[in-house]
Amino acid sequence: MTESINQTVKWNKHKIEENIGNDQFKNNQLWTENFYFVVAADPQFGYIRPPVERDSRDWKIEMDKAIFAIDKINNLSPRPQFLVICGDLVNEMPYNETVLNELQVNDFKKVFSKLHPSIPLVCVCGNHDIGNTPDENSVKKYRDNFGQDYFSFWCGGVLFLVLNSQYYKNGCDVDKFAAKQDQWLTEILSKYKGQRIIVFQHIPWFLSKPDEEISYFNMEKNIRHEMLEKLCAAGVSHVFSGHYHRNSTGFYKNLEIVTTCALGAPLGEDPSGLRVVKMYENNVIHTYYPLEQLPSSIQN
Repeated sequence: MTESINQTVKWNKHKIEENIGNDQFKNNQLWTENFYFVVAADPQFGYIRPPVERDSRDWKIEMDKAIFAIDKINNLSPRPQFLVICGDLVNEMPYNETVLNELQVNDFKKVFSKLHPSIPLVCVCGNHDIGNTPDENSVKKYRDNFGQDYFSFWCGGVLFLVLNSQYYKNGCDVDKFAAKQDQWLTEILSKYKGQRIIVFQHIPWFLSKPDEEISYFNMEKNIRHEMLEKLCAAGVSHVFSGHYHRNSTGFYKNLEIVTTCALGAPLGEDPSGLRVVKMYENNVIHTYYPLEQLPSSIQN
């Protein structure tokens, strides 16, 4: 797991506006026809074994799950417009054991470089990717490895926004970064208010109920309601997230919050899997599949 990464691997260094998707869907602000994408969450290389059983340099189980998932995705017909991973790409936080974090990042890149060249990979920043209390160095390290930690792209007439949720969970040491993201989000929501908008982030605003009590797996209530109102007012229809290592859904007005179980280590009854999201002109349908049950053909 320590070999170097092939530097020729296609790897998205995200700009604020990124071309993601294929053919007539890529960077297209006008609806053309139905399409779909795949959501994964928390591959989290290095986490799956209980702490007392962990070998600090062994994450083969997580790698094997990811390799299996990539093979299934590559063989989907038709192929998805993109694969998005909703955070916690690796387990070791960047400001702890730096070498171990780098090994996990290298193996993540090596494994996911096997994704078919026609399927763009969209990476979302999780708390394990920049730390529970990120600092400027951990954010810079993430950006150096994976590109922008927040950005937008158009695909098939839909505006997709990728947020760094750690700025809302605990951005006290990176307040300038957090303010810049929030300004960017305010401007883009204002500019495209009323358009079809979907958000990706790591930590969900809530799991099942907007007024549920605060926990490790959701956001503090004041910022939660402020942001839910902000997203609803702009017409955002869905927020897809991870972090919970279980599946969960809930609504705030017309906004659906969808939390996807872990690709790596599930913590509930649902096994490791992937979510297929079908985009229709006036509807969105999403289905979670255990890895072994992902169909080979997706009908829109």
